Amino acid sequence: MTSCIIGIKGQTPSSTNQVDVWFDSLKSIASVLSEENQHLLKIIADKKPENITELSELTGRAVSNLSRTIKTLEKHGLINIESFGKSIRPKIKYSNFNILCDLSFSGGKKDLLENKFTLVSMFTGVGGLDMGFEGGFKYKDKYFESQPFSTLAAYEKDEKCVETIKKNLDIPISQVELSEELVNDFPSADVLIGGFPCQDFSSCGPKRGLSSDRGQLYKVLVKYMQHHKPKIVCAENVPNLARMQKGAVLETIVNDFSEQGYKVQVWDLFAPDYGVPQSRRRLFFVCTRNDLEGEPLKPEPKFVGMHRGTKWAIEDLEKVIDETIPNQSQYFKASKAKKGNGQGDEHCKADEPSYTIRANAKSRVQFHYELDRRLTIRECARLQTFPDSFVFPHSATSNVMQIGNAVPPMLSYEVATSIKEFLLKQD
Repeated sequence: MTSCIIGIKGQTPSSTNQVDVWFDSLKSIASVLSEENQHLLKIIADKKPENITELSELTGRAVSNLSRTIKTLEKHGLINIESFGKSIRPKIKYSNFNILCDLSFSGGKKDLLENKFTLVSMFTGVGGLDMGFEGGFKYKDKYFESQPFSTLAAYEKDEKCVETIKKNLDIPISQVELSEELVNDFPSADVLIGGFPCQDFSSCGPKRGLSSDRGQLYKVLVKYMQHHKPKIVCAENVPNLARMQKGAVLETIVNDFSEQGYKVQVWDLFAPDYGVPQSRRRLFFVCTRNDLEGEPLKPEPKFVGMHRGTKWAIEDLEKVIDETIPNQSQYFKASKAKKGNGQGDEHCKADEPSYTIRANAKSRVQFHYELDRRLTIRECARLQTFPDSFVFPHSATSNVMQIGNAVPPMLSYEVATSIKEFLLKQD
């Protein structure tokens, strides 16, 4: 075994011949070589387990969790894997790691100093909530500065969502069907975020509430709070949750969060009040560990009475009919319904926020305010405040579902900024 020299793209001279392994960012290094994974590598080096089952017994970590970690370490070139039959044996390649980082290179010093708070993301979807905590994106003519959060791990069960994230975001995403049993093996972080499944709480869904298995998935967040004790938890869901059973559902969830040792705020945020050109309201559960002084402040709504309209967001796309802007040629051609209440057949109003972009649109995405067609996938993404550089790589049906389920990154950025300001004061 030898020493491993790790280079960071953009912060290590690319001409150097010393680098053994390249990473995209310091965030990626912090995630892959977390304290937990360093301990895992030491056990592999010292005990030389013959298979993953033996390694699981040595570490106390679940086999499924270890398998994902081992594959990640191999992907980055940090270990070798020997296969024999249906089993695999992990083999150490390096005895120590050294990061080669030149701060004179673009962004080096900034990244080193600002990646201050660690974060774990659950029910990640395509990362709308995560983008607010990451920052570093441009929407329309505004650049949203990078935030001081470093994502250690993100978990999402939907394969297509994971593909979309990998295509667009630099966060360590794993395809996992979350359950309370898995949480103890997840990395500990300062901040936990997650938009727990909303379908059984939505006014457009089956309204099963807490009676369904899906409605109980918020307890995965509760279990993480109980075991890892993050400083802050930010959970997101639909506003109808607060109205179910005359408020009993909301009270149950708040109580479950608070019983883990947290002060709980529920922020009811109307997206147009924060500059989002779409009529969308969401609940944010902001939980602060009891030993911390104070709580994050609800973001100030700066666009009350000055809501941005649909035309403001998408007017420049009217003459674009190809893929020079990704997803702009992709839209539904469904005719108007002959019966029913006409939901989805409305024309957006040019000077008002658009209708809510729905995940279950079933081809009935609202019509353009002027053109004789339904909104394109790109126009829907714009109304959700995704940057044009964020590409949705699937069918129109899958793409609009991903967009409709997402938290608008611009709204998430306001929430994340409030949490950032609170945590900085704690230090």
